[in-house]
Amino acid sequence: MDSITTRAAAIEQTDTTTWFRASTNDIDRHGTIVEPRGIDTANYSANPVFMWGHDAYGSGGGPPDLENVLGRVIDYRKDDSAFDIEVEWAEHDRAVMARDLVRAGFLSAVSVGFIPDPDSMTTRSIEGSEVPVYNRTELVEVSLVPVPSNPNAIALARSIRLPIFSKHASPHNSADAEAFRDATRSLLVCESVRRSIR
Repeated sequence: MDSITTRAAAIEQTDTTTWFRASTNDIDRHGTIVEPRGIDTANYSANPVFMWGHDAYGSGGGPPDLENVLGRVIDYRKDDSAFDIEVEWAEHDRAVMARDLVRAGFLSAVSVGFIPDPDSMTTRSIEGSEVPVYNRTELVEVSLVPVPSNPNAIALARSIRLPIFSKHASPHNSADAEAFRDATRSLLVCESVRRSIR
């Protein structure tokens, strides 16, 4: 399974939900294009989890941490240029902290995990290079992540502009990714303390 991380440059939100731009038809930092209209959500709709850091599969041989289920995807929109998702946040402490960090601008990136259909792959000539294009993919999971990959996922929002945190995606199990996870855990703890003394 591949994953493509995209930047949610801004958000649309209600009290309990947030819209993210999960994918676009721009070239991502992996040097590929995922066609939004080709993202198949049929199987995903039966289990539309919204995870933290691709922990849908667990790490170190263990099962996933239930606290890393931050919510669920309750709606989506897709057209030729973008695939957007609406996330309903869970109510446990980690999910509430993640939601608050998104709304405060400390986190802004989402990543889609998918299985490409190899029979549908093509290439597109862009500025003299042949770029691989995933025309059909099966959506498996969506995660909130610290490091974005697609710099052209654009704003959905009405007002808030969130920063880009990195120009380069790190492999999920790399030392850099672990450092980002540690830093984000620290931010979540700080946010929890801040909320408790309000």
